[in-house]
Amino acid sequence: MYNRSSFKTFAAIFAIASSPFVIADEPVSDDKTIVITANRTEQDINDILAAVEVITREDIERIQPTSITDLLESIAGLDIVHNGGAGQASSLFTRGTNSDHTLVLVDGVRVGSATLGNKSFSSMPVAQIERIEVVKGPRASLWGSDAIGGVIQIFTRRLNQGEYSVQATIGSNSSAITDLSFGFGSDKITNTVTFSYEKSDGFDAFDDSSEFSADSQPDDDGYDRISAAIRGDYEIASDTDLDWVFQLDQGNSEFDNNFGADETDYKNYFWNIRYSYTVDQWLTQFSVKQSRDNLENIAEGPQSIFDTKRNQFNLLTQYQLSDVISFTGGLERFTDDLSNTKNFQFDEERRSTESVFISTQMKFGKLVTEAALRRDEIESIDKVNTFNVSLGYHMLDNLTIAASRAKGFKAPTFNDLYFPGFGNKNLISEESYNNEFLVRWNTDNHQLLIAFFENKVDQLIAFKFDPNVGFAPFNVDQAKLSGYEVGYQYNMGKLTHKFTASHVDATDKSIDPFTGQAKDVQLIRRAKEHYGYELIADLGAFSFFTQLNYIGNRPDTDFNTFQPVTLKSYINVNLGATYHHSDQLKLKFKVSDYTDAEAPTIANYNAAGQQVFVSVQYLNF
Repeated sequence: MYNRSSFKTFAAIFAIASSPFVIADEPVSDDKTIVITANRTEQDINDILAAVEVITREDIERIQPTSITDLLESIAGLDIVHNGGAGQASSLFTRGTNSDHTLVLVDGVRVGSATLGNKSFSSMPVAQIERIEVVKGPRASLWGSDAIGGVIQIFTRRLNQGEYSVQATIGSNSSAITDLSFGFGSDKITNTVTFSYEKSDGFDAFDDSSEFSADSQPDDDGYDRISAAIRGDYEIASDTDLDWVFQLDQGNSEFDNNFGADETDYKNYFWNIRYSYTVDQWLTQFSVKQSRDNLENIAEGPQSIFDTKRNQFNLLTQYQLSDVISFTGGLERFTDDLSNTKNFQFDEERRSTESVFISTQMKFGKLVTEAALRRDEIESIDKVNTFNVSLGYHMLDNLTIAASRAKGFKAPTFNDLYFPGFGNKNLISEESYNNEFLVRWNTDNHQLLIAFFENKVDQLIAFKFDPNVGFAPFNVDQAKLSGYEVGYQYNMGKLTHKFTASHVDATDKSIDPFTGQAKDVQLIRRAKEHYGYELIADLGAFSFFTQLNYIGNRPDTDFNTFQPVTLKSYINVNLGATYHHSDQLKLKFKVSDYTDAEAPTIANYNAAGQQVFVSVQYLNF
């Protein structure tokens, strides 16, 4: 029977929970870079003792991405692989962790599939994104399950009353994109509405040149998708606010694989309604949220529908004890529901997770500390305690060094536990322990971040043969993930230079059943070396950017032959230009993979190759 006794004990702590910064879904700042995701409170990025990177709306306008992964590919420490083009599935590995070890949030809402355990980045259009915060390293003590490698939070657009933007894009593979955003309301109520429609004929995602290939459809794999969202705020009184966000994404994607289905329809949505009340030095917020991930696989014969729904409730309180000491506390509950899944009968269709956490930030002169403790009770699975402890020192006003240790975890998915014929009800959560050291240096013209990390992950879930149950998932694997990241930006007049470098040893430490020794090989689809350079030139009416990304060799498995293969290294070159005809009218041009040199990131799947896009944008702000 599920025991809530320890949850109630921790809940008593909530009476003293507090924090120094406003909890928000969108930072409000002057010239400082304010980050929310690292500690669930607004903080100057220079005061955060974690590796954090921010992608702004200005970055999005300059890079002209056709997908979220276009924005993430240049972030140090992230490996992104594609099953083909923009409409196909993508996987993200943060610092060598698994693709389901990065928690993805949209405006504070957990999104993604409870059966697969990860989020498809292809379903959300970039037109709806205001900014993205990427926090690397375990953050489970604040966010719970999945945050072993890090947390990515996407914030949707927010425009003022009367502001609007419209953009049309055409490009390679008969691509066409239309975006519209506008703000409306009154002095106390503001809303931002965003519409986006996109389609493309695509290209043949699967490489059928191998004699072992099972690709029976050497056709183009296209897609179309439409999305709509509204985000609003209502100032009920000077100390009381209500805000909300609703978003719907739906579309169709064609793809190739060896398992029958070759087309999917999806219809995903999420919403979040939040109430905030401020009195003296206290602020309390209550949020009610829901996300749904619906995927229908289309093939000959019966069609399978995977439908997962997650109801979420959050209560957070913050209090500033003094100028140098503050606390944050929260209670959370979310329930996963698979009852609408068709043609697959899971043994269990619902699961609840209840959580409590408390954290603190303290400053004593040049010394800065952060600490957090969290308890998650996962119904029918286990109870997990996680923590984060960080210590920083401001050697100069603009130079900080910090060290931290944190524990993360990943609860098993419904597929792991209950998938018909393959699940294992005895699984427990995967766990990790991370040590990190970082240096951050910021001046008016220079920004530098260096991070060294070592993350040991245990109880990893992997399939193995058991004579009693056959092939099933077990907590049998281990991994050691270590390396460094460097990010440097130099502003010199009209030119900005950005350099990134990362080295990740993602070592498989699981025991080989034949030799009895640790495998000690690089995990598949993770490259050890990543290097990047970006030049931005702002020359009045014209602005330009050049982006070069080097991705090293990576191991993989050819699932036609089940033999190991090595995917070759490559240099991806992206070029873009914007002509500012006026303050309102902009003409944009972009060439991605200019040299047509990008290699496949998954064995047997083709890369998109060189693509050209032209856009016209009109906005009144």
